[in-house]
Amino acid sequence: MNPREKLLQTAFDEIYQNGYSATSVDKILKKAQMNKGSMYHFFKSKKELALAVIEEKLTLHITSKYEPLLQYKENIIDELVKVLKNREGFDFAHGCKLNNMVQELSPIDKDFKVALEKIYLIFESIFEQILNNAVKAGELKHADIKALSIFTVASFEGCLATAKKSQDGQVYQTCISQLELFLKTLNK
Repeated sequence: MNPREKLLQTAFDEIYQNGYSATSVDKILKKAQMNKGSMYHFFKSKKELALAVIEEKLTLHITSKYEPLLQYKENIIDELVKVLKNREGFDFAHGCKLNNMVQELSPIDKDFKVALEKIYLIFESIFEQILNNAVKAGELKHADIKALSIFTVASFEGCLATAKKSQDGQVYQTCISQLELFLKTLNK
């Protein structure tokens, strides 16, 4: 891992574990085993580092997990639900990386809000493409796929937030099962 990537990954992990406000540059640098000169070689400020984390690490986190669903030509809803239900290794105590950043950073800074909204739009776009594929495959009947994609992402994120509140994966499974039931009612 090159120094910039190491810095981004360490910042991503620290912000996820502790939140942006509670994460200091010194703590990130100590964990990354780097000095301030190295940090400022790549980023002018903590905010610029956090924006790079959002734009690079968070985007990759979302796209690598959900874009593979675009390859399916049949059983698309089943595959989507399977991915949504699989939370193996998920940290329910800390919750969703995207949702945490949105909750903490969107209200405090316009640049963070814009960057995080861009990630959400990518997320919703991936789901829109998945759901359009399900319509083409005859697995889904719905008039407004864009609205359904927004609802599906919001429901999924809400299930993760509810599970974080309880710090319990079973709460997540109960909640996501209701989204599954809803999606299955839209089958032709």
